[in-house]
Amino acid sequence: MPQNLLITPKAGSACASMRSRCLLQSGYIGLRFMRYQSSPWLGLAIALLKLPRAAGIERTHVRVRYFRAIARIDFVGVYGLLNDLLW
Repeated sequence: MPQNLLITPKAGSACASMRSRCLLQSGYIGLRFMRYQSSPWLGLAIALLKLPRAAGIERTHVRVRYFRAIARIDFVGVYGLLNDLLW
């Protein structure tokens, strides 16, 4: 069946497609940002949950993960946020 290649698609459908793609991409970027910002906090929480159950060499590994997570947290930003919330 021959197709007419000279007919252009409706502009509205192409625009909606581009808009939804842009929204999906910006949502993905937002989720990545949230993951990078919360990553040290999640690592800290996971290490704290694993610490009581760990024994032997695994306990040492969990402690190292815990201290790495503490080192990656930006406490200046946390203190700034707390200061803004208090005043």
